[in-house]
Amino acid sequence: MFTVIARLILRNRILMLCLLFLATATMVYQGSKVRVSYNFSRLLPKNDSTQIFYENFQQTFTQVGNTVVLAAEEVDLFSKEHYDTWRHFEDSLTSIKGVSGVLSPISAFALQRNDSLKKLEVVSINHELPTVNRNEVLRERYKRLPFYQNLLYSADEKSPLMLLYIDNDFLYNENIIRIIEQIKIQIEDFEARSGLKIHVSGLPYIRMANTRKVSKEILLFIVMAISVTSLLLYFFLRSFRAMGISMLVVVIGVCFTFGLIGSFDFQISLLTALIPTLIIVIGVPNCIFLINKFHSEYKGHGNKILALQRVIRKVGNATLLTNFTTALGFAAFILTDSTVLVEFGIVASINILMVFVISIIIIPISYSFSKPPKKRHYRHLDKRWINGFMNFLESAVTHHRKLVYVATVGLAALAVYGTTQIYTTGNMSEEYSEKDPLLIDLKYLERQFGGVVPLEIVIDTKRKNGVQKPATLKRIERLEQALAEVPGISKPLSIVDGIKFAKQGFYRGDPAFYALPTSQERSFIMSYLPKGENENLSILNTMVDSRGRYARISLQAADLDTEESKVLHKRIQDLANDIFPRERYGVTLTGASIIFLKGTSYLIKNLIISLLLAIAVITIIMILLFRSFAMVVVSLIPNLFPLILTAGIMGWFGIPLKPSTILVFSIAFGISVDDTIHFLAKYRQELRASNWNIGYSVIRSLRETGVSMFYTSIILFFGFSVFIASEFGGTVSLGVLVSVTLVIAMLSNLIILPSLLLSLEKLVLDPNFNHPLITLYKRDEEIEEEEPLKKHVP
Repeated sequence: MFTVIARLILRNRILMLCLLFLATATMVYQGSKVRVSYNFSRLLPKNDSTQIFYENFQQTFTQVGNTVVLAAEEVDLFSKEHYDTWRHFEDSLTSIKGVSGVLSPISAFALQRNDSLKKLEVVSINHELPTVNRNEVLRERYKRLPFYQNLLYSADEKSPLMLLYIDNDFLYNENIIRIIEQIKIQIEDFEARSGLKIHVSGLPYIRMANTRKVSKEILLFIVMAISVTSLLLYFFLRSFRAMGISMLVVVIGVCFTFGLIGSFDFQISLLTALIPTLIIVIGVPNCIFLINKFHSEYKGHGNKILALQRVIRKVGNATLLTNFTTALGFAAFILTDSTVLVEFGIVASINILMVFVISIIIIPISYSFSKPPKKRHYRHLDKRWINGFMNFLESAVTHHRKLVYVATVGLAALAVYGTTQIYTTGNMSEEYSEKDPLLIDLKYLERQFGGVVPLEIVIDTKRKNGVQKPATLKRIERLEQALAEVPGISKPLSIVDGIKFAKQGFYRGDPAFYALPTSQERSFIMSYLPKGENENLSILNTMVDSRGRYARISLQAADLDTEESKVLHKRIQDLANDIFPRERYGVTLTGASIIFLKGTSYLIKNLIISLLLAIAVITIIMILLFRSFAMVVVSLIPNLFPLILTAGIMGWFGIPLKPSTILVFSIAFGISVDDTIHFLAKYRQELRASNWNIGYSVIRSLRETGVSMFYTSIILFFGFSVFIASEFGGTVSLGVLVSVTLVIAMLSNLIILPSLLLSLEKLVLDPNFNHPLITLYKRDEEIEEEEPLKKHVP
């Protein structure tokens, strides 16, 4: 097949370049449509019951996850010193287009009875303030409203809270960036004028912090990856031409990445943002294998065109298959039900194969137009330090195999014990460092108000207007009282609080009447309630559905890790089940807290399944490739050993198992198995050439593939290390762990694999090994029999 491909490429160089240019231009156009996601990535499948219930909840109730929370440190807003400044601050925030409302202690509202209209009117507590002792009167009015107790002021009454409600029409599009940026500008201005410290959080704010960081890091990673890999390429190959051609390949690959994201109408998420850098880092090894082979061939016979056609014919199959196995490691994500993983798997796997196509076109054609390489261009093949490294490897596998096995078993034992120390975690703030202002603000709000992550309790009365029944209201009140004793959550809010608020207003604002009305009071108090969507009552208007069947208890939870969240949710569910009989009521927990917890657990499970699936599929490919079960077992050992060792490192160093860290294993396995395929394919070629001299074939294979494997592993190590610059803790862990795993994988394939081949020579030397279903490396005599291309290419 690759004989035909070589002819096609080298005979039609201009045509191939034109087609590639048109395809790249199309991808650039499609990539110009790509947008960063303004929402949290969907972790659960669309048909998951928890996801379906949450989406139905969002449609039934409004005011879901649209609140930005601001808190000031130790300030008395009712003092003359701070009242006017805070009031001006509120007004500036209210003027922002997209902010639908603001609520704080000094802008709180009360219900005032109007007997002439026979209704309760919504009035601000600032209404008709006297000129004398204005601030003290305002303070007294606020304190007479139990509804706001622990809601707008911390329990110690030192930290006031402000709630900003974002219009739903502006919540999930580019407008939210403008809104959040304007909020931040007003906060900075207020802090400068007042000398007070403002802490800000809430789902819209956290989401936009993610979006801005993702947008910034895409370009940062691309620039860093290109810079690092290009410097390493020049250091290894000592050729600006080789470096430039390789960079051209990966830059076109990046264009295809954004083009595919746009073509599939995907948005850039935290995961898909990593793909351009992955393509650069994974694409460079293709270039190294092809360029090294070209230099090696040219060094041997001095014929540039023959060297180029042999590059395609000799290593084309091997490079395609190694790219295919790497792509399989990512393609396994497509079989999961997680939208974010499916999108990641589709784009990454297709792009890895596209980079192979780009490299097999660009590199031979570029060198066909250029002058033949000079001695200094392939002198890197004989560098003293490289030869010294190869001599070390040869000595290890020929004279120190027992030491290799003892070290391998010892490290594996330590790693297995380390894996028992791994724990699972997953929460919204886990990706942020302890010094990140976002995390500092979040933790402050948790300490003062219990939390900011929305957690909802939905009571299904199983009948129309069931919420209005006195028994239901009393049960909700009991549940709220029980929840007040639960740590890690904020003050709950429900229709019960609204009805109590209404009763207090009916009785002229007397706080003694802040209670559920009696059966006699209910009819006339309820008739006084304001009708319609009064914006000042927006916090209460969404506590019951339109049919009166479902009641909602809203609270905010602390951003706990996976196990702590499970304990908290179970405690709340148990309290609700004790108060609401299951035969008469249905109680369901939902909200961002529940979705994120279950989504994280689901994602980890799917990542484990995808890893096992990738291992299984690649094993089948190895069986087809080598037709020897013993050889497949031997080849898997040096690839599974790095994964076990990495898992052990995670356990020993307290690195938790979460979506970003478990992703390491699929990426690393898909890449490391490439080295094994290259080595074993070369080993089989040498066996046939040396009349089945195993020792000679192992050493020849080691020296032939070792240089390229070393180069590519070093580039992969430093390439993935660029992720350390991320502000997301998970991305940092991904970069560190993949880099370490790939270095371990390189040493495993260059030490453990050859050692096993030499020690188990009779076991692995299956006659079928010499008759593969897929031939990766052709023998020189086979290539020489094929029609030369020199006459077709100047």
